[in-house]
Amino acid sequence: MKRNNFFLEIYNEFFHCITWPKWDDLQSTTMIVSFFSIFLSIFLYGVDGFFIFLIKKLFSL
Repeated sequence: MKRNNFFLEIYNEFFHCITWPKWDDLQSTTMIVSFFSIFLSIFLYGVDGFFIFLIKKLFSL
């Protein structure tokens, strides 16, 4: 009996209570995440290059 009630509540929650974001909100959030992902990858590439440069200079002494 408990199991049936549990699955019924899951069904009701899933089909009647979940709301999806509006298309404009989804697009703006996607653009923000894409921008920061690209920015972070470029930043980490620069930091990695800087540390490689420092290590090469340190070991070439």
